[in-house]
Amino acid sequence: MVYTLDGTAPTPKSAVYRSAIALPRGGTVMAACVAPDGRLGMAASKYFAGLAPTGWKIVSVDSEEASSPASNAIDGDPATIWQTRQHADLALPHQIRVDLASPRRIAGFTYLPRRDGSREGIVESYRFETSVDGHNWTTDVDSGHFGNMQNNPELQEVSFAPVNARFFRFTALHGLDSGSSTSAAEISVLPAEGEGDR
Repeated sequence: MVYTLDGTAPTPKSAVYRSAIALPRGGTVMAACVAPDGRLGMAASKYFAGLAPTGWKIVSVDSEEASSPASNAIDGDPATIWQTRQHADLALPHQIRVDLASPRRIAGFTYLPRRDGSREGIVESYRFETSVDGHNWTTDVDSGHFGNMQNNPELQEVSFAPVNARFFRFTALHGLDSGSSTSAAEISVLPAEGEGDR
């Protein structure tokens, strides 16, 4: 198996996959199999959105199921979810605050809805805020709306003007199912142009 990370198609001389590939800033992996005779098989690609959540931690969350804690939203595993409690905390909005472990220059965020086929708690409208110190907050998106989540509950990317931040606060204002719960498979941030790997 050979792969590239720069957007070019892999060739038989591309890097050989031997271990996990580090993508601290996200990116696209293009890969293909090489036959024993050197012929290249069909190429496939996979896009990984947002910064890797290395060292991130939940600062606070207003509601979570014990079996689906808020930490699932930043664990890098799309198969796990953060889910607010089903029979309590029934009023929206619901909110999660995350510490990025160090100051970053970011220019957007990503929201990946739950991947289990359920529509429960999928966020339709939201607010997104950032902070350098965890006390003073800047509203980057006051009242955003994810488009066509009913028919296409896929990865959402939202861009905004670059800001310096160590913390972010994601607030679910309205859910797809018109209920009061909130869920997320993953929430991440997008690096600003020129933000170096850390």
